[in-house]
Formats: sequence, C-alpha cells, structure tokens
Amino acid sequence: MLTPLQQEKLTHYFRLYDVDDDGRIARADFERVAENVRALHLAGVGTPQHRAIHGGFLLRWEALRASADADDDGAVNLLEWLRYWEGVLGDDARYQEEIAGVTERLFELFDTDEDGVLGADEFCNFYGIYGLKAAMARLVFLDLDVDGDGAVTRQELMEKVHEFDRGDDPRAPGNRLFGPVGALG
Repeated sequence: MLTPLQQEKLTHYFRLYDVDDDGRIARADFERVAENVRALHLAGVGTPQHRAIHGGFLLRWEALRASADADDDGAVNLLEWLRYWEGVLGDDARYQEEIAGVTERLFELFDTDEDGVLGADEFCNFYGIYGLKAAMARLVFLDLDVDGDGAVTRQELMEKVHEFDRGDDPRAPGNRLFGPVGALG
C-alpha cells in the first residue's frame, strides 16, 4: 500500500506525464515528450535518431498501458497510475527491471555530451522536456549532486530515484526529483 507521501509524489509525477492536462496519460502525451527530446537532440524528422527516440518512448507507453490501463480505454488515469505504482513498488524484481531500465534510458538520452554524468545544463534539459522551469531544475540539481562536484552520476541518480519512489522521509532530496511536491516544495 502506498503511503500518503508516496501518493503525493506519484500524483505529482502523473501530472508531469499528463502533458495536455486532461487527467489521463495517453500515447499523445508520450509522443509530445518524444518530440521535445527529438528537438533537444536536433534530430531531423524521420531520421534514424528521431525514429529511435520516438520508438523508445512509444515502447515505454505501450508497456505502461499494458500494465496500468485497467479499463482498457487506451489511457491511464490517476487511480490506474497509483495502482500500477503500488504493484511496481511491491515487487522488488519488477521495480528493479522497470525503474532501472527507464532511469538508464533517460540518463543516456540526457547525457548529451556523453561524458557519463549529467551536468546542470543537461539536467535542465530533462526538466525542459516536461515543461518545468530551468531555475527549479538548477535548485533540484544541487540536491541531487550528492558530492557537490557539479555532476550527477548514474549512481547518484539511481539513489535519488529510489528516494522518490520508495522513500517516506519528507526531507529526502530525492522527493524533489521532478520538482517540488505540495508541502515538500
């Protein structure tokens, strides 16, 4: 069962994916995010890079839809989203497979200079594809950069993803991974 803090964080996360703000996550929301990533990478429409980005986001959408769309209406509402996360968080093997894979893919997409770490600008790009403000991204980046070296490693990111997903300490920096959440902000 999700704790109240997890429900609050996951509801905030749902709203990020619900790009058109219609109360449902659908294929069009994933396509819009994929288009933002395509633009970030300056990938021409129809190029192999564009097809790979688009295809990757659609694969993630189809996996989410297949797991979470309980009423089979082609979209995931908030209740379905929270039930999906309850299942993911309650199964260690599933959590590791799904979350580690998605986090690694996002890390690769946003490590645009391919140096193996995310710098502040790259983290701002991550925020930007979801329509979040760069100023907020820079503040969150400082929380995620555990050792203060100006970069977020894969390990640091995974630790903060874990805090966001499974943590129940309202002061944990990982809670702000996707921006301030309600009373957490």
